[in-house]
Amino acid sequence: MPKLKTAGVRAEDPVDETVGTPVTRRRVYAYTLPGKDREKWTRTVGSSTERGVGLIKVGETTRSSVPARIKEQLGTAYPRLKGVAILLDEEAKRVDGTYFTDRSVHAALKAEGVRWDQEWFAATLDEVTAAIVAVRNRTAFSAQRTEDFPTRPEQMQAVELTAAYFTAKKAEDPHKAPKFLWNAKMRFGKTFTAYQLASQMDWRRVLVLTYKPAVQSAWRDDLLRHVDFADWKFIDRDTPPDEMDAAVDAPEPLVWFASFQDLAGRTAGGEIKRHNETIYLTDWDCIVLDEYHFGAWRDTARELYDPSDERLAEQEEPDESVTEDDLGLQAAHYLYLSGTPFRAITNGEFTEDQIFNWTYPQEQQAKADWDDSLSQNPYVDLPGMEMYSYEISESAMEWAQDGEFNTFSLSEYFKARKVNESRATGPGAYLFEDPTRVNEFLEMLRGKLAGQMKQQVLGAGKKAPFPYEAPDFKEAIRNSVWYMSDVASCYAMRDLLAVHAFFGKFELVVAAGAHAGQGAAAKPPVDNAIAGGEQSGKDGSITLSCGKLMTGVTVPEWGAILMLRSLQAPETYFQAAFRVQSPWRGKNPDGSVQVLKRTCYVFEFDPNRALALVAEYGMRLAVAGEMTPKDAIGQLIDYLPIYQFAGGAMTKLDAAELMDWATARVGATALAQRWNSSLLVEVNATTLAALLGQPDLLKALEQIEDFRNLANATQQIVTSTKALKKAKRDQGGLLTPAQSAEQRSNAKLRKEIREKLQKFVAKVPVFMYVTDFREEALKHVIESLDTSLFERVTGLTVGDFKLLNSIGVFSAQHMNAAIYQFKSFETASLHYADQDRGLGKLSKVGLWDRTEVVAQR
Repeated sequence: MPKLKTAGVRAEDPVDETVGTPVTRRRVYAYTLPGKDREKWTRTVGSSTERGVGLIKVGETTRSSVPARIKEQLGTAYPRLKGVAILLDEEAKRVDGTYFTDRSVHAALKAEGVRWDQEWFAATLDEVTAAIVAVRNRTAFSAQRTEDFPTRPEQMQAVELTAAYFTAKKAEDPHKAPKFLWNAKMRFGKTFTAYQLASQMDWRRVLVLTYKPAVQSAWRDDLLRHVDFADWKFIDRDTPPDEMDAAVDAPEPLVWFASFQDLAGRTAGGEIKRHNETIYLTDWDCIVLDEYHFGAWRDTARELYDPSDERLAEQEEPDESVTEDDLGLQAAHYLYLSGTPFRAITNGEFTEDQIFNWTYPQEQQAKADWDDSLSQNPYVDLPGMEMYSYEISESAMEWAQDGEFNTFSLSEYFKARKVNESRATGPGAYLFEDPTRVNEFLEMLRGKLAGQMKQQVLGAGKKAPFPYEAPDFKEAIRNSVWYMSDVASCYAMRDLLAVHAFFGKFELVVAAGAHAGQGAAAKPPVDNAIAGGEQSGKDGSITLSCGKLMTGVTVPEWGAILMLRSLQAPETYFQAAFRVQSPWRGKNPDGSVQVLKRTCYVFEFDPNRALALVAEYGMRLAVAGEMTPKDAIGQLIDYLPIYQFAGGAMTKLDAAELMDWATARVGATALAQRWNSSLLVEVNATTLAALLGQPDLLKALEQIEDFRNLANATQQIVTSTKALKKAKRDQGGLLTPAQSAEQRSNAKLRKEIREKLQKFVAKVPVFMYVTDFREEALKHVIESLDTSLFERVTGLTVGDFKLLNSIGVFSAQHMNAAIYQFKSFETASLHYADQDRGLGKLSKVGLWDRTEVVAQR
């Protein structure tokens, strides 16, 4: 991809090379010395005065070893270079393959008014780095632009697919704004790649909208630090209004970052805020909707938030999805970005040619397949992930069996309460309901329980690994996050850890409750605790959170997460788990990446819950990737190996075992509840609007008692929802009491329609049990092989069924999972007295919209 052209002084020195030629290999370096590193300096450029501390020597050598060259310079003054700080050591090679000398770097620094004396510069290391970047890329010097990393293959693929789609759709209809979705996991590099797309499309005006203002720094930094975007301007709400207007009128390209919350806000007089006026007056080349989880998992996303952040959760995870029509803005293209848009995909909001997918298995496969002989692996610092699942203890199981529901719950196991109001959050303010039980858990983390000590030896004399005992985990567990259920359990755990002989040696920080701050504001205390622990010689750090820092914020040092609460949805579970999969890297003196975290870990203590969620997450990946559930799960655990410790043995699960675990542990009651789940049917603005477009289907459905007056109810919901969205936008995000009542009425109507459709879905297991076509996809059986039986059991004609399916009423991903669990449970229940219906011998299992080949057992 061609780089953006820049104006201004070139960072090139016209002086001829003095040593060798442009093809002679060179390294450029920078260092400082005791005394030099404390020398103060002042610099005046134009009307600006800058002050700093430290002088830096910038040089180059044709030798392969920079330290050897520096030793020659310094002679005997610094034996073994003691006291010498080598700040930078990298290849002096341009993007065109030629080599440059230190004179080119000197020229770039001097052109910016940097004071110098015989190669010693009064500059910061960032400024020296920026000068080298400018020389390497033959671009204008900018002190901020210290990055010049290339586009990765999958990022280039996303750019090319999206650009081709936009170009084709604009050719078909220049007046219609096309939309595209990037279904890409965290660390894909969405900001950088979106900017590359903007450059490819030659866009000049890009608006980024998000419900998560904490991502602003990522959008700003990528634009202002990378050399590819040298001409671009970044605007946000803090930019002075006059500067905003000037930037929009100027010829240079710009990115404007805004949050939905701020954009919806109004002045006391009901007017658009002054700093947002220009947004509504601009014809945008593209509007980017970042963190597009709406329609994907908003029903459960609020689980990730600290209870004290309820208002923030409501702002960042709204009940209603956002469409182009809702924005009230003008744009030629729309780009949607999300890591978990599963429901948006199955709803039909985006067709297959409108989606680019990039998953964790794809990322790790690309990392494994990279040819290191070509260049440094761009995925090298993206750690692999492993999950270890433990049965918490025999006493815990006995405790669960004595409970009201006869099931194990981590949230109940670690339940705590406030016992001293006067102590606020100080020691003794909160207490676990059963501290003895929790202390037993802490001993289990170190493999110190009696039962573990007796049975933990595996094959070849190797011990079963426990989080704070196994050498393999030592580096990753040094900085960990413990994910608790509420604020009380966080503070109660802090107090237990603080007095524990082993865990008391860790730096403890509570990121929970109102005292910890909201969103990105909760991160500095954690950063300070980690740094403070290092400086004071602590064994590491433990962050206790019940939701803070679980979304939109990254703590690179975290290498492990302990799941100590109950989560219900795979999206929320993995959103939390992937917090620890963020890269943590340094830079070697030669410029190569120093990987500080190669593997990260998820430690799970409720196997039933965890393995079922992993299986379901794999099934949802199957929807995006057009694979069978088993294939998707197999691909997932190839790069997310799962180890289970139970009965004194640690075993690695394969895809079949994982699915067996996730289905065999489902009881008949739980299975029945699954077939009455609201997730199996989609009743939202998209499907209801599509239903209104099928008058014959509406008429047919109204012949069924449960669907009387369906057309009127559907029309009312669609019309009212659209009007309420507009009112909310015009009224600064607020609704009047009457409008709120109308919104509740719409929700009630939607619920009624969903419940009626669920009655139909609840009859599907009866049909599955009766039909003889067990190996075929259920849709195919219904539509072609056993139509009369289907109509007798459900009361719907096959034609009605086809239309309901075509408008996205049935959630394929959830139907596939429910059918697989039903058939697995049915197989186990019918396999008795050496009698079965041949189910155990089948090589193919029919799901909802596909079949899966299953190995015989």
